[in-house]
Amino acid sequence: MKALGMWAAASMLAVLLIILILLLHMRRVARLFQVTEEEVWLTKLPVSMDGLRLFFISDLHRRKLTEEHMTHLKMHQQAQLVIIGGDVTERDAPVKEAIDNAMQLRTLGATVMVHGNHDHKGDTRRLDAELSSLGIKLLDNEAMRCEQGDGTMWIVGVDDLTTGNTNLDWALEAPRDEPHCCILISHDPGIIRSSIPDMVELVISGHTHGGQIMIPGYGPIKTSAFYRKYLAGWYSVKRGDSDAIPLKLFISRGFGTSHLPLRLGSVPEAHFITLRSGVRVS
Repeated sequence: MKALGMWAAASMLAVLLIILILLLHMRRVARLFQVTEEEVWLTKLPVSMDGLRLFFISDLHRRKLTEEHMTHLKMHQQAQLVIIGGDVTERDAPVKEAIDNAMQLRTLGATVMVHGNHDHKGDTRRLDAELSSLGIKLLDNEAMRCEQGDGTMWIVGVDDLTTGNTNLDWALEAPRDEPHCCILISHDPGIIRSSIPDMVELVISGHTHGGQIMIPGYGPIKTSAFYRKYLAGWYSVKRGDSDAIPLKLFISRGFGTSHLPLRLGSVPEAHFITLRSGVRVS
């Protein structure tokens, strides 16, 4: 009996040690940062805008951008536009932390932002006022007209979907009156379940954290069927009209974490996206 008790104690100790090692590993993964270079071909993009670069980062939550992160970013070719994809803060998080991160990102270039669901749990009014004072434009169900050479493009941003603040029709009002290549920024990729007109060729989103904690052989520990299908990376989404050009969707795993500062199988990331005019030739 004594030997059996010692074996049980040793087994329990081994299990606790494995759990501790796993938690430390998940904490380490949550502190990683990778920057990807993406390239996307848009048929309606003017030739004069071929090669235009966007920088996209989403879901910062409480995580701080450090000098090391910024040095990593500045090693890449500069982007013409910085896009913050929402969830820059969350409930009970000091607004100053979000502002400090936004100030860092603003040094990379002209910056726009959309709200995420967690932003609405914080002091949104103060956050928006502070961001505006930094010259960061909030695309709150709004379109921004961009010009380069003789080319024109729309960057459209919608407010968060899950909080019921999205108004896609309102956001697309100006692009409908003056059709050009159109890129839609939505914190939540669930926007693709809406009727998105052909003028929108690309949707850029975050929100999913790439599952945040991915169990090998199972996937994300808590995610609906939709987000299991659209979790992270590039997707081609069929539209209602079978003859229409499929919608391109890009989902970032995001920079920070929610609920727990842990990740597994989903490394934090941000992205430089180079736009190409025309159709990619393999």
